[in-house]
Amino acid sequence: MKDRARIRIAVEPMYERMNVCDALTSQTFKDQERIIAQGDKADCMYFVEEGQVRVAMINKADPKATTEKEISRVGPGGFFGELALVTRKPRAASVYAIGPTKCAILDVHAFERLMGPCMDIMKRNIDNYESQLTAIFGGKTNISDLR
Repeated sequence: MKDRARIRIAVEPMYERMNVCDALTSQTFKDQERIIAQGDKADCMYFVEEGQVRVAMINKADPKATTEKEISRVGPGGFFGELALVTRKPRAASVYAIGPTKCAILDVHAFERLMGPCMDIMKRNIDNYESQLTAIFGGKTNISDLR
């Protein structure tokens, strides 16, 4: 009985990873190409395979703000675009390729099917995003205010 339990424990994570890999598609972006536009409806999330992206946003809480401000950069192994899928709200920021960049893409249907069990963990990251935005824009910044 113990051997069966060990096999199940070893096989389940591999099976889950295979499901995620089967759901991914790959796309290459040119230097400075916009991958996500702030305010757009979310239909997928991205995993950086090669290259780097720049995350930038206009502070919608400030009516005088007209230019984007860089929030962060994401390199190989990182991901972006999940916030709008978790909150089911428009994209909070724009994302641009820095040089040639290759991303794996997980569409919203696969995201909900495969990442559902992780949703609570991902929602906890929203607090981290808000504290980063407060440091960048100053004052109390709420992600929902930036739409």
